[in-house]
Amino acid sequence: MPEEMDLVKTNTLKRYIWDVKKLRVSSTSVEDLRIKGNNILKDIIAIASDLARKEKRDTIMPRDTDPAIEKILGNQDLKANDLFEEMKKLNPIELGELSKMISSYISAEKEKKVE
Repeated sequence: MPEEMDLVKTNTLKRYIWDVKKLRVSSTSVEDLRIKGNNILKDIIAIASDLARKEKRDTIMPRDTDPAIEKILGNQDLKANDLFEEMKKLNPIELGELSKMISSYISAEKEKKVE
């Protein structure tokens, strides 16, 4: 029955956690991750397929999956510390460009307050 199909497999989760994080995972935890992961994906697919069908399409596209993901997972805005960690991945040229953008934004906001 397609409704019971597993999209996330237990062994795939275990292997990923070991290969990427070098950690073992308890059978209870991996089962919980598997169930919740499957449910999240199925919910996203259900919403995305409804959006595609409303537009009379038989193909799910990013314009369907993006709002479906946001509806299920919410907006994933970064906190300041997380944002800083992401910024550290930039090279010096990119950091310089980012610095200019931030300075321009601050100047524009100051101008708004003066008006």
